[in-house]
Amino acid sequence: MPDSTPETDAALDSESESGSRDRPALLAATPDADAVFERLRTLALLAGFLGLLLTLIGVELLVRI
Repeated sequence: MPDSTPETDAALDSESESGSRDRPALLAATPDADAVFERLRTLALLAGFLGLLLTLIGVELLVRI
């Protein structure tokens, strides 16, 4: 029989409590749509600036040839 420690007891208690919730743990940790939209918008703006920068560098290299 395995030894009982406070860490394993706490892990077992948290698992048994999560089973009684309405939503699974992964779904509960998922951010809401507004937070995801803000992050996607920020990433899209950064990707646009990076694309513009790479385009300008590429044009400058082609002009120098």
